Amino acid sequence: MKRAGVLQALLVLVVLVILIVWAAAAVATGDGLWFVPVFSEDAASIELYWDGGHVLLERGSPGYDLLNAAIRHDLARVEAYPGQVGLSDATLEQLYTEGRLVVAYYARPARIHSHYNYAASTVYYIPLSGYHSAYRRVFNTGRGALGLRTIDEILAAAERVAQQEGLIQP
Repeated sequence: MKRAGVLQALLVLVVLVILIVWAAAAVATGDGLWFVPVFSEDAASIELYWDGGHVLLERGSPGYDLLNAAIRHDLARVEAYPGQVGLSDATLEQLYTEGRLVVAYYARPARIHSHYNYAASTVYYIPLSGYHSAYRRVFNTGRGALGLRTIDEILAAAERVAQQEGLIQP
């Protein structure tokens, strides 16, 4: 019986340590689900800027489901928090006019779960060309950044939508 008491105490200790680690991370990140690699929000609308062209996709429009699914997939795969990196007005304007950019709009603040304290946002900017795309960054409304493991699905979906919408010339 003595051995069962020791095992029970050890189990309680392990559970307490796990709860303390979870609580500390939840407070530090502002997100109780910081450990869940899921982004399940659907965008209210998505704008695609492609080499000077522009298209607005809303629920039900051709290409929306494809691009929304790609955004959900890639935003769930956070790799890094680059700290003081931001998206300037000049860079954003350049992406609008001659670059490639996806802008996802949400009806309510959508949180990207991660190990970093990153604010939920109603707008996410995902550069598909230029400096920030090389580092697979996503920016929130305040234009703070997270680094993603990949933007490959977003890029592939955006290219298909751009072809479908005539933004890519044959």
